[in-house]
Amino acid sequence: MMTQTQLADLEAAQEFQAAIAFQVSQTTQASLVQRLTNRRAIAVGLIDRLAESPEVLNELCGLIFGVRRHRRALLAQADLDVLVEGMRLARNGENPLVVFDTIVGCGYEDQGLLRDLASEVLHLVDPWTHPLWRRWVLDPDQETGALALLVEDPVALYGIDDAATYAQVRFASEYLSQTLSAASLLPVPAEQSPYGLDIFLAGVYGVYSSTVIKMRMTKEFNSLLPDLGEFMGRILGVKGESDASRGQ
Repeated sequence: MMTQTQLADLEAAQEFQAAIAFQVSQTTQASLVQRLTNRRAIAVGLIDRLAESPEVLNELCGLIFGVRRHRRALLAQADLDVLVEGMRLARNGENPLVVFDTIVGCGYEDQGLLRDLASEVLHLVDPWTHPLWRRWVLDPDQETGALALLVEDPVALYGIDDAATYAQVRFASEYLSQTLSAASLLPVPAEQSPYGLDIFLAGVYGVYSSTVIKMRMTKEFNSLLPDLGEFMGRILGVKGESDASRGQ
């Protein structure tokens, strides 16, 4: 288990927060908090209605960035009974590792996407208890992600398997949420909303990604990049209502 002294790189967090604040207004960040709250209510309602028809599962997958574009293939290839069972287990408060094993075991070929889906479902059901673990948050295969940019020893985040890595992500997320909130670096205090860290991580990843892209690509290409606030909304799955209809 990581120790607190290894964990938070406050200097890096402060630099990222300054870059985010320069590009994204407090109003926009507050809007993201509200949209994430609304999205959760919609998603939980859909999970409760999964038995009605496959279209409900399709709609639910449409709310999740990174899954929505692949949902046609996912719903065609996966064992839908297993997939739905994993979501029901999450809704019923089952051990998150059982949820991961069930959803990842549904038969779809892209294990990384299924890991993203399992994490999103857990986070949607109970964002206070289950941290967001998406590949942009932490990708153990590529050893990248926003979380890795905020700790002094990123290697310590990677476990021997998904279960061990998820345990590290959970520990790191809980500690960072409290530490960054105490330092007034989150857009909303941790005790008021579970989405402050999500928004901060999305901003960190956006700042890092745009910096790398601008260094490597042409000025013409860079002019097409979305602004940071829009990028954050996209990867958090709340860019707009029309997003849910993509990939059908």
